[in-house]
Amino acid sequence: MNTLSPTAVYRRFLTALNSGDHRTIAEVIAPDFVDHHPGFDIKGIDSYQAALRDARESLRLRGELEEILEAGDRIVTRVRLTGKHVGTAFGFPATDRDVTWSTTEIWRVSQGVLVERWAQDDLLGLREQLSSDAANIAVVQKVSDAVNSRRYDDLDDLFAPTFVDRNPAWDVASLEELKGIIRAAHEALDFHVTTDRLYAADGDKVVMHITFNGRHIAPFFGQEPTGKAVSWTSIEVYRLENGKVAERWVQADTTGLMYQTGVPLPE
Repeated sequence: MNTLSPTAVYRRFLTALNSGDHRTIAEVIAPDFVDHHPGFDIKGIDSYQAALRDARESLRLRGELEEILEAGDRIVTRVRLTGKHVGTAFGFPATDRDVTWSTTEIWRVSQGVLVERWAQDDLLGLREQLSSDAANIAVVQKVSDAVNSRRYDDLDDLFAPTFVDRNPAWDVASLEELKGIIRAAHEALDFHVTTDRLYAADGDKVVMHITFNGRHIAPFFGQEPTGKAVSWTSIEVYRLENGKVAERWVQADTTGLMYQTGVPLPE
């Protein structure tokens, strides 16, 4: 019979986990082990071993013990988990990002082995690190910032070479043409972009609701400058590949802008 203390049993388990020593894990985890984990309830050593293998293969999982407390046949642990996202996890393909999250666990020990566990992990924090949503949003925000500050060449690092712009108001064959249109609009309308809403969607897309505010200071749409303030809105969807904008769809209130600049519109 194993005569190790509950703390020593857990430390042996953690060392085996970090080294991928599944033989030792099988010695300190009971065959009928039960893991009470929200969304990941596991029964039996085989299922638990499979879950650990998946975590090591997809995240290179390692644990660092921060605190351990004994209470009768139970121990309470606080563990800092670290790894690298090298395989599909939670449905997210590998990003090679370093990840870290925390877990608080209660383990029940019987006859020198771990027989039951209750755990609360920061899975939301982990998911945010695995997802490309935050990174994609940051790229689109950089696009807006570059336009506002008129740093047109900064867009080169934010758009893919194969970028396609789908805008019913114009036909753009390249990023250089798009930069020319933005530059011309700045010169004629002296506009500034305000981001009203920015959110991720569908894994590789970012939706942006924006408002343009400016002044008609140079010829535009064939109309001489009026000096009047102008304002219009746009909804834009950006699709990203490898951290760069590969495709964009735009639906802007071009008709409203034309009306404000004095363009005759059909009745």
